[in-house]
Amino acid sequence: MDTKERVKIMLLFLLQSYKVVMGSMLVVFVPRQCTYGNTTAICSIQDNIYNNDDLLNSAALSTNFLTIFFFFLTYLIELRRENFCVHNFDIDHDVGDNNLAIILKHKPKLLTNLHYHNKMYYRVTMSTVVVFLANFVVSDLVLFNDPIFWKVGITPYMSYIVLILMKLYNCYYIASHSIKNDKALSSYMTEFSSFNVIDIDMLEDHEKIERGEKTNDVLGPFNAGVGTVINTIL
Repeated sequence: MDTKERVKIMLLFLLQSYKVVMGSMLVVFVPRQCTYGNTTAICSIQDNIYNNDDLLNSAALSTNFLTIFFFFLTYLIELRRENFCVHNFDIDHDVGDNNLAIILKHKPKLLTNLHYHNKMYYRVTMSTVVVFLANFVVSDLVLFNDPIFWKVGITPYMSYIVLILMKLYNCYYIASHSIKNDKALSSYMTEFSSFNVIDIDMLEDHEKIERGEKTNDVLGPFNAGVGTVINTIL
């Protein structure tokens, strides 16, 4: 089960990484105008990267790469936190999302580790927000003075910005909500699934027995009902 969750996380991580790179490198991937002799055309990616004649463009490139670096740190801490959650917790849709906070009251060491990962995730997220805002302002100073940008660049620009803002909002919501409510909201599971029980592999023997008994208590009436229906049909 843990392996399946990790594979899903890595696939989603690769997809999100592509979006983040496109949205952070605004002066590279957003269409801009270049002059080649007596003609003008849309700049190539290489032209945008190696345009060292414009000091403002160089500053924007620097903030672009700085934003990529901070997003890399965010993903590094995010994946480490997610791996911690996958290793120690599990998702049980038969209990409430706040069930983990109740369980962790009796496991202070595990609760302390969860707080550490949640707080680190929150701090790196807020740092990335600040860096991205600086990148947004400097990049806009370059793009808004470009005639091609207003003709064909505005649409991809808006798409990139929306993707980045969605990612940052998701990170902020997950980190802040998890800190406030002692939760382990997942960054990659559909609909922000929350790890709400201890992973079966991390339980003591007597705790495994107790969980099994609770499962039987829930399934017992259901199985009995199914048996009654089958016997009636037969």
